Amino acid sequence: MDPTIKQTIEGFLAGLFRIAGEPALLRLTESDEGLFIDLQGAQVFVGQNQRALRALAHLVEIYIRRTMDSDISVQIDADGYRERRKAELKELAFRLAEEALREHKKIVLDPMEPYERKAIHEALSTFPRVRTYSEGQGEERRVVIEPT
Repeated sequence: MDPTIKQTIEGFLAGLFRIAGEPALLRLTESDEGLFIDLQGAQVFVGQNQRALRALAHLVEIYIRRTMDSDISVQIDADGYRERRKAELKELAFRLAEEALREHKKIVLDPMEPYERKAIHEALSTFPRVRTYSEGQGEERRVVIEPT
């Protein structure tokens, strides 16, 4: 990735946090999926279902597209929220898989972010006698856990 893009993103976010009165440290790392931004000390951005972080990532993508003519996928985490959420989802997945087996019925989860659905699928990929799949479109996409 062009270092200028990283510098532009850092400047954009630093200005945004300064205006918001929310001091934060940034760490940007590249991956095959795009750019990952880890915020330290930006608790205001960890809202219900991570909506604020998704919105912030969207703003960064738009800003880079318009100022740098570059199309980059951006994911943002604040103070390790995503990792904590993945651990919670793993526990939830196991509980619901056991319930699906005990009740002999499929369980349809609430709509989730792609990384959340992936965490559920991965957690149950080796769980005996259940299968998972996603159904729905866009923001209504959800995981289904059912006995095999």
